[in-house]
Amino acid sequence: MGKCKITVLKTCLMKEIAQKMGKKSGFSECPVFKENQTFITKEPFGTAMPENFCHVAWLSLETPVNVLAGGGKYLGLEEKTVVSCMDGLRPVLFLVEPLDE
Repeated sequence: MGKCKITVLKTCLMKEIAQKMGKKSGFSECPVFKENQTFITKEPFGTAMPENFCHVAWLSLETPVNVLAGGGKYLGLEEKTVVSCMDGLRPVLFLVEPLDE
């Protein structure tokens, strides 16, 4: 199995929804990730969560990483893919692509 490169494409804030949920005005985009940050999956098998990565975001990325690192195509179509973390108020979009080593 290979490894994957994960790039933060976009951090978002669903401000209107956050306000409806009672979040205060200081509620902001994800505090963990910044746009253009990159991460490389680690051993074992090249598919383990990168260091300093958000555990909640990893839950959304784990399956695509395993498929792409294993040489497959995500959803049977894509050699790389865009995945969103599951935080509905401040989602982050990631580009996941296999690395040739």
